[in-house]
Amino acid sequence: MTIGGADSTGTMYAAAAAVATTFSNSVNGLSVDATTSSGSNENALNVHEGEIELGMCSGDAALDAWNGTGKFEGQGGFTNLRAIGAVYPSLSNWVALKSSGYTYLHDAKDANGVFGIGPAASTSESSALLGLRVAGITKDNATLQNVTLGDGADNVANGVMTASTAFAGVPVGVHLNASVTKDCVWLGFSDEELDQICAENPAYYKAVIPAGTYNGQNEDVPTFGVKCMVIANEDLDFDVAYQMAKAFNEQADEMIKGNAFFYEMANREFICNDLPIPLHPGAEAYYKDAGLIK
Repeated sequence: MTIGGADSTGTMYAAAAAVATTFSNSVNGLSVDATTSSGSNENALNVHEGEIELGMCSGDAALDAWNGTGKFEGQGGFTNLRAIGAVYPSLSNWVALKSSGYTYLHDAKDANGVFGIGPAASTSESSALLGLRVAGITKDNATLQNVTLGDGADNVANGVMTASTAFAGVPVGVHLNASVTKDCVWLGFSDEELDQICAENPAYYKAVIPAGTYNGQNEDVPTFGVKCMVIANEDLDFDVAYQMAKAFNEQADEMIKGNAFFYEMANREFICNDLPIPLHPGAEAYYKDAGLIK
């Protein structure tokens, strides 16, 4: 099988590779390989169309795909998509140089700056555009550029960009690298801004980038996030989906040891509760057997 990841420099691809390894090692007779893609939206489309068997997908993209809204407007709704389980939260990370003096994203609204908004058609882009708009930054008073997460972080470190985003699990490797070479800051949102962001996209929730996530980051950064899931087509074999869910429950601690961004899996209910699309029947059956859902 193939699982769609994302930009090779971001958390989603690393998560896809780790999930592929977990499934290959835990489900008898199964071999799963991870592949790059533009991210959640492409993965949802490819799983829907049967081009790939599994995909990483953020909750906002999955909800849009299911409802036929957002990037999927006019496509009728991909109601054959099912969740295997959530594996990490993506958080909105906006990196800037500490010398900017900025604390919040809205501090940069009068800078006439250049902002990296992630790859085109990615959830980094869609979350960035919403966050920027709420912070008072639009194409009318700033330059918004589609870049890879790695190029965006490099551009900030090199002084070419004002700030760049990554909607990903923390720590984002390319942001961590930037914070090693330069004094960086991560830009947050006010509580009122977060209320507006979460009201506009019900898949989002208030979150924080914990202090100490990055070098020189001494305080929590108020931001927003979304659950990132492994999705499949409803046609996936029942027993295979059951065993995949079992692997998540039984191997979660090992997954966390290998990649810190899986930290929420320590709470097993994170994996299978409050998801924006239905669980695959096989996965749902396992989580019920394990007492994680009713």
